[in-house]
Amino acid sequence: MNQLNITLNQKTTSTGHLEITLKLDGNLDNTTVAALQAKLTPSLEAKPAQLIFDLASLKYVTSIGIRLFFMAVKQQKPHGGHVSFVHLQPQIKEVFAIMGSLPDMSIFRDQNELDAYLLARQRTYQS
Repeated sequence: MNQLNITLNQKTTSTGHLEITLKLDGNLDNTTVAALQAKLTPSLEAKPAQLIFDLASLKYVTSIGIRLFFMAVKQQKPHGGHVSFVHLQPQIKEVFAIMGSLPDMSIFRDQNELDAYLLARQRTYQS
């Protein structure tokens, strides 16, 4: 039986922007996608400036999971929000590679690389 555990963390940055992180642990497929959808929908309704998927413990993802990621990107665009992915395991990187370069999605090696990117972006907007 496939299982997906989802941990949701949200914080307000020093600039007052909402940042939501969804940490996925397990398999994202037809039997577990509803669980992610249930957490993702209210997160997107909050219109975060940054939506981060931490995939360090994601073992498997199918096309329905990728479709949900695309939907998140699409819903973030109208209010200028961004979607990022961190800690992709090799098998998940392979799925992303097969799907091609995903438009408007940022993929980072780890949290430090993401933090550096966000800090640089924040400085750009403050200038």
